[in-house]
Amino acid sequence: MEFVAPDAGTKGIMGASLWDNIADFGYVEEEWFITGTSPAYTSRIVVHRPKDAAKFTGTVFMEWFNVTGGIDIAPLWTLSREWMMRAGHVHVSVSAQQVGANALTTYDSVRYAKINHPGDTAANAIFAQAGMAIRSQTDMLLGHCMPVRGMIAVGQSQSAVELGTYITSAQSTDQMFDGFLLHTNPSGATPTSNPSVPVFCIDSMTEADGNIVSYPNLVEWEVAGTTHNDYWLTNRGAVEQGPAAMGIMISCANPMNNYPSFWAWDAVLDQLHHWVRNGTKPPEAPPIQSMMDQDGNVLGGARLPDIDVPIATYTKSNSAQSATDTISSFACGLSGTVTAFTPDRLLQLYPTHDDYVQKYTQAADKAVAAGYMMQSDRDIAVAQAMMAPIPK
Repeated sequence: MEFVAPDAGTKGIMGASLWDNIADFGYVEEEWFITGTSPAYTSRIVVHRPKDAAKFTGTVFMEWFNVTGGIDIAPLWTLSREWMMRAGHVHVSVSAQQVGANALTTYDSVRYAKINHPGDTAANAIFAQAGMAIRSQTDMLLGHCMPVRGMIAVGQSQSAVELGTYITSAQSTDQMFDGFLLHTNPSGATPTSNPSVPVFCIDSMTEADGNIVSYPNLVEWEVAGTTHNDYWLTNRGAVEQGPAAMGIMISCANPMNNYPSFWAWDAVLDQLHHWVRNGTKPPEAPPIQSMMDQDGNVLGGARLPDIDVPIATYTKSNSAQSATDTISSFACGLSGTVTAFTPDRLLQLYPTHDDYVQKYTQAADKAVAAGYMMQSDRDIAVAQAMMAPIPK
């Protein structure tokens, strides 16, 4: 394998964030071309790493770029980047599929002139070889004194499908990754037998069917309130993609679900980190039930305080404003809806602001104790609850 930093080109890194606070966390973003000969290809990786080697935990989250939208997107970095950087993890995203690689040359034909992807039959090899590059060329790609102690492959939606195939067809031979996260796999498929390494399967309400699979090396959660796509992924993703996302407009008939799914995803990533590094298996979570509460929110599942002490109804249903808008029809259909409670309903549930804050704090502490929420996110959430004008 060979590695080289790309030429400057005309537009910079495709997918480089317009969200420019990465430096505030002491992190840098770097892009590398990776070239292999079996099969012959040149693709790319994007690395987010701490400048200070002493901050690195030793865990690398390697994300299979999602290409459903025709360009490379890293949903888990998009939603959980602050948690990753607070913790000190490295994040690496890989252009494993041809659609994403081809979009690079369209985006900037100068910077990405060397990109050459032979097709998705090479995707598993490209992803595995990117992992090998991080392990074997650490000084070059991450920096001095940053040994890799654990490498976890992560993917959302279509990328989760690809990783599921990788687990069954390549992991046993490559033995490259120490763990996997299959996030909101639209096929609903989970390993049919005990995997050789820890695998965490996460379903939103969109994929949940109430059938939880568990093996010694497999945990599955269904997370109440969440949807396959949502307000946060759509809007943060647009910022993360910068110019590459320009011109993509999504118009839904109803407001997108804005449930704070990222707090659950932070906890999932942290649980998987500890499982891989020290063998601490994540706790089980109950399945989502078919019944709803009186406000239309689901029962069961892994639960955050916003579903136990709600101020809105969070559903998995939505549609595009226009039936002829195919992009919006697809995106909105996966994005769910949020319907805020009326002032009267809020007053019924929470007679005073202090009552709301007390109930929310208790629910947040319960979520932390269950392993569904990080303590640091709990503190942020409670602070937001204290500032919220509830009841109105």
